[in-house]
Amino acid sequence: MSNAPRQTLIDETAAAWAARRLGGAVSDEVGFARWLAEDAANEEAYARAEGVWRLMGEAAGTDGLLGLRREALQRARARRPRPTGWDRRAVAAGIVAAIAAPVCGLWWMRHRAEQGDMFQTALGEQRTLTLSDGSRVTMDALTVMRVRYTAGVRSIDLAQGRAYFEVAHDANRPLRVHAGPRTVTAVGTAFSVRREPRETTVVLAEGKVAVSDHESPVTLAVMRPGQSMLLVDGVRAGGPMDADLGRALAWRQGQVFFDNVALADAAAEMNRYSTLQVVVADPSLRKLRISGAFNAGQSRAFVEAIQSYFPVRATSTATTVELRAAQ
Repeated sequence: MSNAPRQTLIDETAAAWAARRLGGAVSDEVGFARWLAEDAANEEAYARAEGVWRLMGEAAGTDGLLGLRREALQRARARRPRPTGWDRRAVAAGIVAAIAAPVCGLWWMRHRAEQGDMFQTALGEQRTLTLSDGSRVTMDALTVMRVRYTAGVRSIDLAQGRAYFEVAHDANRPLRVHAGPRTVTAVGTAFSVRREPRETTVVLAEGKVAVSDHESPVTLAVMRPGQSMLLVDGVRAGGPMDADLGRALAWRQGQVFFDNVALADAAAEMNRYSTLQVVVADPSLRKLRISGAFNAGQSRAFVEAIQSYFPVRATSTATTVELRAAQ
């Protein structure tokens, strides 16, 4: 098989997984982890597909994207005469088209008047960018964002993942980070924003930021250094809380901290940094609470630590570790 058809197949599979996992369908997480670990290209393709899915929210109802989805769906139907699940498949086809056809994909990713630059990181990758104004952005693994600068505003759309912003001072042109329905506005400061499927977390290291709803000018909170703020989509925001900056920002030094976190969530966090995917295959283990500090990418050490505290059996392959209750 040549590289082009192989990459197309990988992109189609990644898009199908993204549509299934993020579109509300019941998903086979064990099967997903196995597929993800089969090939490094799978990890990169899924990161792209997931980022595209999240950014599609902006333009989901526009004629251009609907046309893109219809054309891609027609091609998918030609290859698969007995499909099921029309809506998710249509979206998955649209994702493939957006990834594989740069002209069409860029149309809807940059459908606003201002042009933007897309940046993303793969599984286990961290990347530091210096933007045109001198601001620095450190992107965590599996992060997707778009940067759009105009004469009046510096705008960053964080579609997924986490980034640390060191903002160059410009009182006449604030920097705004949009994460889901929330916006963080800064002039010259340092802070991190993490965007997950239904929530956003802001941690302020230096300076001052204002947090607001994306569609409203009303300020929800003004944060001071050493504070964090959790914002759940569709839920009235609470106030900022004191944070341990050393722990909250330790990911920049390759450290992962857990404080009374469910095992399933901790495994998902460790999986961001390693091709060895930890799968909590036994539902009875998913809500076990764990605490501790781990090196990002050291999944086997993470599993060994779990086994030292809980009666857990681990079944390992070269690419996955499945956890089940010990018999």
